[in-house]
This record gives sequence, structure tokens and C-alpha cells, in this order.
Amino acid sequence: MIELLNKLIGIPSVTGDEYHIGQFLEELLKNKGYTVKTQAVDQNRFNIIALTDNDPFVLFNTHIDTVPPFIPPGRDGNRIYGRGACDAKGQIVTIIDAADRLLKENIKSFGLLFVVGEEVESDGAKKAARLNLNSRYLVICEPTENKLVVGQKGTIVFRVKAKGSGGHSCNPEKGESAIHKIISYLSKWQDYDWGTDPFFGQSTVNIGKISGGSGINILAEYAEAEGIFRVTTFVKQLKQKMEQLNNKLVDIEILSESDPQRLFKLDGFETTIVGFGTDASYLKPLGDILVLGPGSIEFAHCDNEHIVIEDLKTGSDLLVKIVKQLIKGNE
Repeated sequence: MIELLNKLIGIPSVTGDEYHIGQFLEELLKNKGYTVKTQAVDQNRFNIIALTDNDPFVLFNTHIDTVPPFIPPGRDGNRIYGRGACDAKGQIVTIIDAADRLLKENIKSFGLLFVVGEEVESDGAKKAARLNLNSRYLVICEPTENKLVVGQKGTIVFRVKAKGSGGHSCNPEKGESAIHKIISYLSKWQDYDWGTDPFFGQSTVNIGKISGGSGINILAEYAEAEGIFRVTTFVKQLKQKMEQLNNKLVDIEILSESDPQRLFKLDGFETTIVGFGTDASYLKPLGDILVLGPGSIEFAHCDNEHIVIEDLKTGSDLLVKIVKQLIKGNE
């Protein structure tokens, strides 16, 4: 598991650049004896489907893309470091190990689905939802500290845009700054009540990127901001609040959205509710969804991203347990 994880981390796969890791996994799974198919998402980007000679009653899933920047693999004691170690190349390794163990026990009613694009617009998952695989359950592996997720907050990924007039900043009364328009609008968001749900908790917002302008003494002609809401009520309600706060000086573009999800629950697992998003809302056509995987979201997307080796092994144990329990419950 450690050797494979180091290889995967060593292949850069920032969203949009998943071709080489896709090739690597396709070849690896073919060598393991799976029937491997690819599903084109766009040029040089594809999902990977690996099947046994049985219908996949249970599908294992995670994504093969990462956030930027690339960070090479490293090890410090019982921790593996590097971009994707925690999100989600550690999960890829865990899935493959669990699958190997199931095959050794002659359990073949499962499949593997690896998708591109989860970190941005989930375009891989949206395409994968059209697959006809005769699956009943889908187990999504994300960094949940090996706890079974019973609830997942929804998301709204957005872009706010504004136009200004340009001109010299010594005469602000004679023009408009696009940056000032953006600031005026977003400042209303900071202490605003976006809604609370007794099960999922409070809705929150993060402004992740702001850009615009061409010089410190020029009224900005264009500005934009991007961010994400973690939604605990309903997307429709939150979007209405966004519009109510709009002073009509900005344009709001919704890039993707999903309502909160109550997920499939199994006895005998420690459970949690998570604030981060997954592909769950897009992959529902493939079966009842469970979410569980090694690693902590606390260490995803950061400079010291890492995963504990023992957690990988525990995650593999739990994935095997899930498959056996689902099969037994449907006999």
C-alpha cells in the first residue's frame, strides 16, 4: 500500500491534468485481472471503471484529481506526505487493497469507479452518473477518519462579477470601481445568518479567491470573487438570500450546487456528519450511497497534507466489512 501510494502521489494530477494518473491506474487494474473500461469526460480526461466477471452489487468510488499545487511524496515515521496523500490517493490505495482482499475470498460482486474533476465542478461524477452498471450500493471514499458519514452538507460554488468604468483614482466621483462593488456586496455576507438545521448545523460561506484591477491608481474596470457555501438547509433558500442581498451592482454565477444529503447508514460503524462536499449528490443514480475513508479533512488541501499508514489498513478493513455486510443483508 505504501509503495503504491508513493507512486500515485508522484504523478501530478491537479484537476484538468488527470491523464497520466488515469493511464497508470488503467494499466494497473488491467494487470490485476479486471475488465477495465474508460469513459471520456473531455479531451485527455476520462473516468475509469474496473469490473470482475460479476455485476457490481457494490461500487467503490473516489476521485483521481487533486487541488494545486503538486507536492512530491515523502515519509516521516508512520505518515505519508504529499499532494493527494489524504485527498484522495490514500483512498485509491485503500480501495484497491480492499478489492484485492475480497477477490482472495472469492467475493466478486463489486466494481471500482475512479472519476476526474471532483475538486472543481464534479464533471467526472456527472458523466459517471449516466453509466448503467447494475449496481445497488456506492461506497465513496473520502477522508472521514474511517467513520461512516450519515450526513453531508450541501454546496453552492459561485462566482461574483462586477464591471467598473476605469479612469484615474484621483477622481473617484467621476467613475466606478468594480472592486469596490464586489467589496460592498460581499461585506454584507460576513455576519449574515445563512440558515441552520438541527441535523446538519449551520450554513457557512468562504470567499476563496478575489481578483481584478490593473493598478493601484486606476478605478478597476473588472473584478470577480469565487467561493463556496456549505449548505445545511436548502440550496434554493440560500440562493434567494444571495439575491435579496444583491444591490444589483454585481452579477452572480452559480458554478455548481447540491442540497444536503442524508446518506445510507449501517450498524456497527462509528458515524459522523461532514461539512465538506463529495460527489454523492451526482452519483445517486448508481445506488444507495455510503461515504467512508481513511485520513482527516483537517490535513487535506494544505502544505503538510498527509495520511497515517495505520489508517490506510483500518480503512481497508472497514471497506471489506461494508461489502460483506451489504451482501449478507441482501441475501
